[in-house]
Amino acid sequence: MTRIPIRMPELGMRSEAIAFGAWLAEPGTPVEKGQDLFEVEADKATVVFASEYTGTLEEIIVSQGEIHEGDLLAYMLVQLTPEEEGG
Repeated sequence: MTRIPIRMPELGMRSEAIAFGAWLAEPGTPVEKGQDLFEVEADKATVVFASEYTGTLEEIIVSQGEIHEGDLLAYMLVQLTPEEEGG
């Protein structure tokens, strides 16, 4: 298993502030690729982000407050395919 950092993606909009909303999975629970993982609030809109991997949400770093694009939010444990590992 590989420990993967989960970072705040770029929103593609000019937002003054991004507020972390909520995790939609609990640490230790399995998460499927494409499953809703967390939500944030920016420019008076709630944006939900899906998991890019199938694995287990291991550790939550951020659970509330203001965040920025690129901030570390959590770690997931995933089993990478050879293609995902760059091989």
